[in-house]
Amino acid sequence: MSDNKVFGLFSEFFNQKYGKSLVVKGKPGSGKTTFALEFTGMVYKENPVHYLSSRFSDDPLKEVFSFIDEVSYRSNKDSIEFREDFSKVTTDSLKKLELMIEEKRVKSSSSGLIFNIQEVIPEINAIYSFVEENAGTNPIIILDSIEALAQKYGIDEGILFSVLQNDLVEHSGVGLVVILENTGNAQLEYYADGVMSLDYKIMNDYLVRTMRIEKFRGLPIGSNPTFLYSLKGGRFNVFPQPEFEYPKKMLKKQEVKQIKQYEVPLGNQEFTPLTGGTADEVPLGTVVILHRKNISEIMDNAVNLFKNNLIKKTISEGRGVIDVTSSSYETSRMLVSVVESNLLKHYITAERTKRSNPYVINLEGKSMFADFPNEVIDFFMSSSVRPNIYLFSTDFLSFTYGPNFIGELINIINEIRITGIVVIVADNEYYEKLSHYSGLTIHFSEVSGSILVSSGTNKIFVMNIEKDKEGWPTIKLTEIN
Repeated sequence: MSDNKVFGLFSEFFNQKYGKSLVVKGKPGSGKTTFALEFTGMVYKENPVHYLSSRFSDDPLKEVFSFIDEVSYRSNKDSIEFREDFSKVTTDSLKKLELMIEEKRVKSSSSGLIFNIQEVIPEINAIYSFVEENAGTNPIIILDSIEALAQKYGIDEGILFSVLQNDLVEHSGVGLVVILENTGNAQLEYYADGVMSLDYKIMNDYLVRTMRIEKFRGLPIGSNPTFLYSLKGGRFNVFPQPEFEYPKKMLKKQEVKQIKQYEVPLGNQEFTPLTGGTADEVPLGTVVILHRKNISEIMDNAVNLFKNNLIKKTISEGRGVIDVTSSSYETSRMLVSVVESNLLKHYITAERTKRSNPYVINLEGKSMFADFPNEVIDFFMSSSVRPNIYLFSTDFLSFTYGPNFIGELINIINEIRITGIVVIVADNEYYEKLSHYSGLTIHFSEVSGSILVSSGTNKIFVMNIEKDKEGWPTIKLTEIN
């Protein structure tokens, strides 16, 4: 399903006080027609829509968009009468165009052919008639595409657009969607009220599609108005950018189910497709690498949410967590606000500090062996049941111990993995050096403000955020293609 919030922006755009025009551009196969019809399906019951297509037939679209016959000019043209008198729609520019055609002053910029007024006027007249009949109800016209329509009658698309923009949009309050087959037209984009571009490219062997709102007159578009989308099932599916916000109130105590000793949950059933199994669990002793392919604030938020979901799940069951990552301080502050104090004894962090704290491992920073001996780990995990979770991040270890920490880390992992699983947040610099120790690698990539997630399967997912009834953000993974 399409994201109603994102498509709601376009509905709001067209329902402003005055008419608006939107140019939708993109290379072939980017989904311009699918977008137009997806949008139509969301508004046609409240906003009358006139869809004028250059396709040979609408039949291939009916299986997905069953409403086509209700909005398509092709399906209704036999019942449309040519009219000459209009009282509710401005026709000044149309009359000028008719006069220019009659005087043979308008020619094709490419072929030099003269317009055939008997062919072109009925189709354009049908648009004006539709607006006349639906005046005052925010009608929307969709031209798919304007180049094809202009070429069909030997008219420059700039002239056609200016006529419709002036008469219908600016003076009759109409919404106009113009699809461009080319990747851009500076003249149309300049005069249009809105511009949206669709694109796709291959990234890491996956096809990734991006939608960008470049111009949206009358509405704010924000600092990063770019969204990922897919055309799965013949539908235009938009993925909203994730919003990371934790609740500020104490959460209810969770019911603890029977704890497995040899299978360790990752904290969310949505992760099941990533494990390659039938549940969001990995075997005891597994090393899980969270590979951050690029570094940014949204990347940090995404990986931390994965980590925080895992920690919340683990300590709520009375199992232990040792967090040796760069984000442990932020996680600690958040947990204090939302979980019961008696659960916090199961969450242990590590810091370069001399202060005495029963929930903090003091690090000297000279040797991992010296800082994490077995007796220290056993002491801090003594009040927790197993299996434990051990979290490390390469940026924190590099800062604390220098760049040559990997050898000691591997030796420590081999000792502690018998009591739980090890999760390593790894940046590119250290991922290749650690990857062959991994039993499960989850890759995180940021694309235009959204997060893509994949593992060893041939599937890639967009990370969405859904909040539970208490306002806790949980990860939802949606496959794209």
